[in-house]
Amino acid sequence: MEEEPMTIRSHSVADLPGTIREMPVPTTPLLARALPHVSWSDAFAVAVPAGQQVHEAQVWADAIFRESPPGWVRVLFAVREVIVRAVGIEPGHPTVFDTVERRHDEVLLGTDQRHLGFRASVLVEPGRVVVTTVVEVHNRRGSIYSAVVRRLHPMVVRSMLARAAQKMAVRA
Repeated sequence: MEEEPMTIRSHSVADLPGTIREMPVPTTPLLARALPHVSWSDAFAVAVPAGQQVHEAQVWADAIFRESPPGWVRVLFAVREVIVRAVGIEPGHPTVFDTVERRHDEVLLGTDQRHLGFRASVLVEPGRVVVTTVVEVHNRRGSIYSAVVRRLHPMVVRSMLARAAQKMAVRA
């Protein structure tokens, strides 16, 4: 009996479960009305393994933003608190990641402060979860703060999203 040749499938790195990649900001009803003027935005998606139960958006939002972020992110947030007080920006509040609006497939979190407002969307789609951030700068302090945050933001979001994906895989 002749053996069939082995087929090797080629997968894009973007398709591998747990892989996080930057993507265009999605157009959703919640994001469309999130802020009157968007100064900058970004979006990152994590691939969810085929067959893994995809929980609703609020469960993912809690895993990303409310359940113990990576240690280096906690340190960064603590350093942020010291620096913003020194330059006259309001310190972070526990309500900074409050749920502002919700649908089954998307949750919008965020806050408005004097220097800027931001929203973070967690969108659950087949095969992936997308975290989008939109920021509206209100004044000069917000512009300066935003310039610093914007450089670190992709690393922070990727790390928090990766950690949440690991937690959610265990729950599945």
